[in-house]
Amino acid sequence: MVAGKTVCLRRLSRGDRALEVRFNRFLGHDKVTAERIIESWGDSTVAAVEGRHVLAIQDTSEIHFNTTPQRRRGLGEIGKGNNHGVLLHPLLAVDADDGSCLGLLSGQVWTRQGRRTTTHDARDLSDKESQRWISTAIAAKPLLTAAGTVTVLGDRESDIFALYASSAEQHFHVIARRHA
Repeated sequence: MVAGKTVCLRRLSRGDRALEVRFNRFLGHDKVTAERIIESWGDSTVAAVEGRHVLAIQDTSEIHFNTTPQRRRGLGEIGKGNNHGVLLHPLLAVDADDGSCLGLLSGQVWTRQGRRTTTHDARDLSDKESQRWISTAIAAKPLLTAAGTVTVLGDRESDIFALYASSAEQHFHVIARRHA
């Protein structure tokens, strides 16, 4: 999909009907879910983090799809509500000493399901999108047990006390970027 710069399976298979059918069967299989794909990210990363000081960097990206209202098929609002797509929040492991990318550890993919009527302050943390900062870091913790030191980094949106409280350990630190 990256090399072909498309998510259209017909274009991705470059006219090879058998390849298009294989793509469809793979993506349509009950065991192939976004959750399982994300779980598998950390499988090869676990060995790479051993003994290292790991920067566990997380942030959210908005994946915009140019589409019409009739063809949105579950895409949610992104940006300021004038575009539609999905949100991706991965946690990437990077070696703190040499800057090499060690792999992906955890993450979330979701779509917004309409506008919220309850104010942000009136909702529980579990009912806020900011929960992703905590759940992504916690999901990565078991994969990072062999690392020498872990420093979780996020932007100013990740400055949540619950993240510090749930993640802080002897070799597991959390830093949020401060707004200038």
